[in-house]
Amino acid sequence: MEPIDEWTVDELKDELKDLGLSNGGNKEELYNRLLEYEEEEEWGEDDWDEEDSGFDASEMMASLTGVALRNRVAIAAVLGVAMLVAAVIVAGPAVLDMLMPDKEAEPEVNVWEFTLEERNQTDVQSFFINDDATENVVLSIPLPRNISSVYVGAYWGEEDEQPGGIVGCDKVTVEVYDSSVNKSNLYSLSNTDAMSQDCDADKTEPWDKIWYQYTLNLPNMTGFEGTQEEAFALWEQYDGIGTGEWRIDVSVDVYTLWGTVCDCEDGEEVRLTISYIEYTVSTAKIAPPAPAE
Repeated sequence: MEPIDEWTVDELKDELKDLGLSNGGNKEELYNRLLEYEEEEEWGEDDWDEEDSGFDASEMMASLTGVALRNRVAIAAVLGVAMLVAAVIVAGPAVLDMLMPDKEAEPEVNVWEFTLEERNQTDVQSFFINDDATENVVLSIPLPRNISSVYVGAYWGEEDEQPGGIVGCDKVTVEVYDSSVNKSNLYSLSNTDAMSQDCDADKTEPWDKIWYQYTLNLPNMTGFEGTQEEAFALWEQYDGIGTGEWRIDVSVDVYTLWGTVCDCEDGEEVRLTISYIEYTVSTAKIAPPAPAE
């Protein structure tokens, strides 16, 4: 039988259901139940093999029938006893299982508390982007991480630009693509417009001109009441969230207020900030539920 790591919870449940066994409990309990069933099947085949045991039920039936016919005494009783003995020998385990089925204990209900451990990762990159060009930046987050927040911000400004675009400044566009990100639909997004035509000659603003903030809406972390299986299932949908490739495209195009007035430096010096929060979840059983009044 394959190791537990090669099974999912749903596969274990389906396998036990097909065998007519209980499929309640956590992953380890499901796996152990299936393993016990496999071992019992192998033990049963070895113990009841007629060639290994040396027992032949057909020879026993023939012998008893011959005795009954010779003596012509209690033929029906002898045959009845023989058939009962043979039936018990051949089908004994199955009959016992029907008469005494295993009783699965009800899953224990408790109150659970979830604890997050978070770690922030921040990367700041600076690069000059020529007019009518695009810089492609990829944030790659592999499994088995879980990401609760992703921030992408861009800021720029040229030393010799004139405030208000008298000489000319650039139009900068920042676009984030999350189609290759695992479960990105579970994030909420707050952001500025993707495009800005503001000129900034002295770089005095303390904030990014364009930014995106992806925030994960996590479930209730304290006081969850239910079984261990339900508590773990609550977090299964968040396993591996945010992993994959966040693609960020930064484009610069010429923008002037006065017709064909040229841009000073044919591009922009862009500072791109990428920050994300990685988290792990631990659970604790804090108490049984309060008794109903």
